[in-house]
Amino acid sequence: MSILPSNQYWILRQNYGEKTDQTDVRQLIMSQKFVSCPWGGWGVHCENVVNGVFNDNPSIGRSANSQDRKFIRDMQIGDIVLIPFAGQNTCIVAQITSDVEYKIDTGLSWSEQNGKIKLGDKGEPFCPVGRYVEILQTDFAKPSNIGQWTLSKMSTQLISTL
Repeated sequence: MSILPSNQYWILRQNYGEKTDQTDVRQLIMSQKFVSCPWGGWGVHCENVVNGVFNDNPSIGRSANSQDRKFIRDMQIGDIVLIPFAGQNTCIVAQITSDVEYKIDTGLSWSEQNGKIKLGDKGEPFCPVGRYVEILQTDFAKPSNIGQWTLSKMSTQLISTL
């Protein structure tokens, strides 16, 4: 794989509330070519991000620990993102190609079924905060030494494997 010049390297999980169907999310990224902001998927957390009120002290749920702020303010066009998926052995590697887009119309809805978030045609509209990407690789072997944060800077050691 040939990585284009970039500003920064990120690890960006796409597992909202640690209960999103990861096959659905992977297919969404592949088909619509965007990544979602941590805490920018739906509900009050998404509205906070849209309104510039980050989720460091949310009225419900846990803190975003500035991950939503980093996605909005620190991530840049040209940055590389490694997108790991829970329960899957491969990651997507992509390059950010747009500024932040608020309320992306995915044409999908979201609902919670049996403790899992499903994307499909039933439920509330899924219009997340996100950024468009160019997919560089779809089957990058998932490294064992990536942290658990939804959004974090990639280590120099990991960058060298891209």
